[in-house]
Amino acid sequence: MAQTFTIPVFPDTQVEVGSKPEMFFSQVNWIAAQKQKLNIPMALHMGDLVNFDNFNHFEVASQGLEVLDKNRIPYALAVGNHDTEAVGEFSGSAAPGNVNQNLRKTQKLNSYFPYYRFPNQRGRYETDKIDNAYYTFKVGDTNWLVISMEFCPRLGVINWAGDVVKKYYNYNVIIMTHYYLTGKGEIAQNNAGYGDFSPQDIYEKLVKKYPNILLVLSGHVVSSALKVDQGQAGNKIYQILQNYQHEDSGGGYLRLLKFDIDKEIIAAEMYSPFYDKTKKDSSSFVINEVKFLKVSDFKK
Repeated sequence: MAQTFTIPVFPDTQVEVGSKPEMFFSQVNWIAAQKQKLNIPMALHMGDLVNFDNFNHFEVASQGLEVLDKNRIPYALAVGNHDTEAVGEFSGSAAPGNVNQNLRKTQKLNSYFPYYRFPNQRGRYETDKIDNAYYTFKVGDTNWLVISMEFCPRLGVINWAGDVVKKYYNYNVIIMTHYYLTGKGEIAQNNAGYGDFSPQDIYEKLVKKYPNILLVLSGHVVSSALKVDQGQAGNKIYQILQNYQHEDSGGGYLRLLKFDIDKEIIAAEMYSPFYDKTKKDSSSFVINEVKFLKVSDFKK
């Protein structure tokens, strides 16, 4: 029974999609080519899939992710502020109007990425919107739950996510949301000026409360960070940032999370298929003594 697998994590691809689509296509093509070798069960995107709120950018993004569709590699998208009407149609600056309300307008995103495009998606906060959704997959003796939450989410979303986590109590949980850790590796204390509840609120009201939450992944700010906290039940929570949008348009980098269930290890690195290069800095690290929840543990 295979107990090793790799989850590729897309940092913000906004500049790649908007200006250097060849970088974005190098990422999806590499993931498709490595599906069997690395035992990839799912890919995760941290949001800001596109740069501006226009059809051209969403068209590029959709065509790129069709590569994963065709190769039957499930993926999940966190909704970044640039994936919404909070930014302009031809500018990354704030769009006119109420920015908080615009942040929840995701018509283009949902038209290009309708819920039925996601075979591993099991449910949503809002019936026909992927903005807040959850996904499952299984590898070896482990079950996994991925919850994607909107940018600085509303309280209803946080409460909904908690209900989902409780329901899947025997699953290892990955929370993904666009804005969470700062570049200094701290949990952000504010709503970025236009969201609803802050990342610190997410931590207090959700992340630390449930023993099966293992990972929190985010982007939005540069560049890489790891923060380890202890939940209320004594469990370790690994919170990881990845975003390189200000470096060479993103450089085509992917966060590769390599899991070894038997050895209780998660190894992380930033790899660019575009340059065939791994960063040699603090973005590479190994987490030891990870207490994965196993299916067999609940059958005893």
